Amino acid sequence: MQNKKFDLFSRLEELPSRLYVILAIFMLAIHTVLCTFTEIRPVISGFIVVLLYIGISLCVYLISRRRMNLYRIETDASEAQNSGVIHTFRNRLSIPYAVIDTKGQIVTLNLAMRRAVGFKGSAFQTNIADVCGLKLEDIEFLEVQKDTEKTEADIESPVVSRVNAKDPSKIFAFIGERKYRPECHMIQSKGKVYHMVVLNDITELDAITTLHHDEHSVVGYIVLDNLEEIAQYVKVSYQAEALRVGDILKNWATSVGAIIREYDKNKYVLIMSRKVLATCIKNKFEILDTVREVHIGEDNMPVTVSMGIATTGENLAQRERDALICLDNALQRGGDQVVLKLETGIHYFGGRTKTHQKRTRGHSRIIATRLCSMISSASNVIVMGHANPDFDSIGACVGIASLALHLGVDVKIVADTESENFKACTHRLCELSDYKNIFVDGVVGLGESSFGTLLIIVDANNYKILEAPEIAANSFKTVIIDHHIKKSDFEQEPNLVYIDPSASSTCEQIAEILEQSLPAGVLRTEEANVMMAGIMVDTNNFTRSVGTRTFAAALYLRDAGASPEYARTFFEEAFEDYTSEARFGTEAHIYRDQIAITSTVSNGSANSRVAAAKAADKLLTVRNVNAAFALILIGDTVHVSARSNGTINVQLILEKIGGGGHFDMAGAAIKESTLEIAEEMLKKAIDEHFEDISKAKN
Repeated sequence: MQNKKFDLFSRLEELPSRLYVILAIFMLAIHTVLCTFTEIRPVISGFIVVLLYIGISLCVYLISRRRMNLYRIETDASEAQNSGVIHTFRNRLSIPYAVIDTKGQIVTLNLAMRRAVGFKGSAFQTNIADVCGLKLEDIEFLEVQKDTEKTEADIESPVVSRVNAKDPSKIFAFIGERKYRPECHMIQSKGKVYHMVVLNDITELDAITTLHHDEHSVVGYIVLDNLEEIAQYVKVSYQAEALRVGDILKNWATSVGAIIREYDKNKYVLIMSRKVLATCIKNKFEILDTVREVHIGEDNMPVTVSMGIATTGENLAQRERDALICLDNALQRGGDQVVLKLETGIHYFGGRTKTHQKRTRGHSRIIATRLCSMISSASNVIVMGHANPDFDSIGACVGIASLALHLGVDVKIVADTESENFKACTHRLCELSDYKNIFVDGVVGLGESSFGTLLIIVDANNYKILEAPEIAANSFKTVIIDHHIKKSDFEQEPNLVYIDPSASSTCEQIAEILEQSLPAGVLRTEEANVMMAGIMVDTNNFTRSVGTRTFAAALYLRDAGASPEYARTFFEEAFEDYTSEARFGTEAHIYRDQIAITSTVSNGSANSRVAAAKAADKLLTVRNVNAAFALILIGDTVHVSARSNGTINVQLILEKIGGGGHFDMAGAAIKESTLEIAEEMLKKAIDEHFEDISKAKN
């Protein structure tokens, strides 16, 4: 302030002298003009000019002198006032503040800061970090962030690189038990840079916010998901076990401070706070393990529950709807798990029990009725499976096409007609008149789509892996039929969903629908053969994940003319694929005494992923191997095929690295990776899985 005042005074004092020089030059010019162009004598002209110069100079001097005196009086009064304001601000303001230098050392601080910290002596050159834990880099960051918000432009500063790495709302200062939100300003004085740090006490506000967050109501639904299915196998009553599980759930809810009410047979609604939910998340919902200790029958089959819990939504009604969706997701994933929807996304807990296959066809009958109604009312039907189709995907598409043809609705199958699997199983089918123009690519399929089109997605529930995702994105009516575990919410909610992880294959599901929808003799032999191949490939020739429904579906296809021997010819492989499988065997090793892992680089064959799946199946036949993982590098992506004999949940393991699938059969794709990195990721996921199991047991 003093420097500014000195500069202004100097300018005011220099101003008259400059005016005098300019005025003298101007008068000299007038004198020259008078002497040159008039008859006035030079002496008289000079006298007149001198008098004018003296008069004007005197006026300029008096005016500038008066203004300078007024400014001096005003400045002195302002300085005195500012000095009083600064003194009052420093000693009476209740908000703590401190001024620090570029090294983070305190230059001055007010009385409120001194009292908050407890300083009795001098605080000069004390580091601000030692006072409130606030680092100099955080102070500089807050200053840059504040300037960025004001200007809404990029600032060239070394601190800018940290703007995106930090959240200003997460930077706090702490003095004792008090919590402060800092506000920082850069100031300059006498050519030096200082930082002013103002601390706003938010202790009470933070406590209220935390209390509001902890007491936020959470809604959940609980269902005993496998009692009826288990009872069909063990032939005993399960009422006693159902009551016991109900008591376990009620005692658990009471112990954690939640509310639980049974609203239907073996179905409960749950209300808890976020604080209670945080405890459940920390112990990974150990209530699942407690319920699993209840067994039925001589075989000691465990009882399991599924939970859907949601914290999202602006009100209880929205959270209740989200909880129901989560429960449906948990059941579609096979049960024995919790699906939790938070603001950060969907999280899964549990799922360690293998799904039991249901005997009843009641649900598939309902699906068949609704599906036939939707197909009949559609202008045309488009059927689509996943990219890189296998026999299950192709067979399911063919089964749906057979149903649409029977109902008299125009149908197209979107598929990769250049795929080796497609060529192997459809060469006879394409000879039929109905199938000559039925297979199209994604471009043609998109052109066939309209408002009245019904899109039926089979053997997939993730839009990203479809043969033509753009068709699904532009579809108005969608049906999903799949046997893979649902990983997340749909991008667009389908009109009909039939996801059954207990089914061995999608062809099994479609066969049940056709059996209840088509008259005898309508399904052609060529169609039945492709569907039979789909069941055979997903069950490894009826040796994995088979149940009564699987054999019933196979029997239906046999009656339609399918031949397992002929369908097996679809699996014939080229010599290059055979040698690729052999390389997997030479690279195999055992991990954690019961897991086989092998890896190799693709030889460029289109069936490299199939070779990996076959290698995993083969490794599972080794004694004492309970799970097998085969990794193959194709381009810059490592594909993982996993198989289990039912004792290890490979689905949970591969979900940790972005994959998914079934309890005993799963897959994953790790992009922009190497075999070494992918194998380390896999081993880490395996270790975490067994650690979770160990913690649950303890």
